[in-house]
Amino acid sequence: MLKKIRKHSHLLHKTGMTLSFLCLIHCLAMPFIITLLPLVAKGFMNHTLEIFLVAGSFVIAVLLLTKDYRIHRKTTPLLLLFGASILQYIGLFVVIQKQESMFVISGSILMAISYLSNWNLHQKMCSNHRH
Repeated sequence: MLKKIRKHSHLLHKTGMTLSFLCLIHCLAMPFIITLLPLVAKGFMNHTLEIFLVAGSFVIAVLLLTKDYRIHRKTTPLLLLFGASILQYIGLFVVIQKQESMFVISGSILMAISYLSNWNLHQKMCSNHRH
């Protein structure tokens, strides 16, 4: 499995970043959708969708960031991901619904920053093939 991850790591990087940004866009768009388009917003107000977006992005991030950590030995992306996961967990499962967005959006931003931080380190260390 690790050989497949190594072979497709660039695709996984892009997929992980895309999922993280989709989660962020979803969270940021919700207040506008709820305010402007109540009928359409009902389809987007799905707690399960939020959990799948966060979980999918988190699983890919853990795979990629731990793999890349073995190469660049920088803990910053992993620490950012850890902070992001705590914020998102609190937002999805601990606080009341009124406070959920604040935590989930903050966690999504932090996760996106962890991906970008890791991507920059990956680009610096990975000079033996084209991106």
